Amino acid sequence: MLRTSSGFARIAVFTALSLACAVNAQESGGVETPNVAVDAAKDDLRFVLAGGYAHFFSTDFDTGGGDVAVDRGFGSLNISSAPKDTYRWDVELAWEGSWYSFDGGGTLATAAGGTPWDAVQSVVVTPGASFKLDDHWRVNARFLLQFSGENDADVGDSATYGGILAASYTFSKEFTLGLGVLATSRIEDDALVVPQIIIDWRPCKEFRLSNFAGPEAFPGGAGLEAIWILSEEFEVALGGRYTYRRFRLADDAPVSSGVGTDEGLPVWLRATMRAKCGARIDLVGGFQFAGEMQIDDSAGRELAKVDVESAPFLGAFFSWTF
Repeated sequence: MLRTSSGFARIAVFTALSLACAVNAQESGGVETPNVAVDAAKDDLRFVLAGGYAHFFSTDFDTGGGDVAVDRGFGSLNISSAPKDTYRWDVELAWEGSWYSFDGGGTLATAAGGTPWDAVQSVVVTPGASFKLDDHWRVNARFLLQFSGENDADVGDSATYGGILAASYTFSKEFTLGLGVLATSRIEDDALVVPQIIIDWRPCKEFRLSNFAGPEAFPGGAGLEAIWILSEEFEVALGGRYTYRRFRLADDAPVSSGVGTDEGLPVWLRATMRAKCGARIDLVGGFQFAGEMQIDDSAGRELAKVDVESAPFLGAFFSWTF
């Protein structure tokens, strides 16, 4: 059952409208204008509109019986400046919706006294900047503001914030290496600190190892892909990353205003096609390993935790750069 409501429903609608407005603005951009300054400002900006869908097939819990399947939707809009001599800025608005289907009871359902959670919405705003110190060194900084919870969850109690700071060294056009750290608050828990390795290496024309080549709307985080470049339009890749989601439960959930956690390690194969107009389509399929789900009360005290069996997933993503 999908709860409709207040806070997160409105945020999701606002995000969808923002993404739609970006498309509408681009479509109306062909109208001639005498304002040269406005045209120059448009030329100085780059837009990436992206979206996607993934289905995680039903899989069992290791103990206690029951199973779970998940449908996820993704959407994002990134606006960035044209690269300057010393810096480049960007801001991104991203949305993720997760619809969980629990069946057959299980440890989480027993602890919750009902369905642990249903639909979860997450909206993230991430302004950032990249600073070029010299021909080799670059520093990147990002601020993160995230709201994550069920549709009826209190928005203020679902907020977390943090940032990313990273430095990279470019050895050549084909090789960049760096280190970074992500630090963010968590709902009713201690802060999360995750070190990150930055790599973009293309030892030959046909192969690339990178953190930066995955679908625009698919959370890539600190993951890694090995990419085989078939042509300018086509490539295939093998990738993986650790995913962590922590979210506030609804006020009227079985565990009122509790906290849910969903984590795992998806590993995927990706096939990508690019068009000269800036469009891109990605098909993704793989398995999620090391899954784990947890439910806490409203103060963050653990009620139940259960391992999740490996599950196959399929997804499709698109993006348009203009």
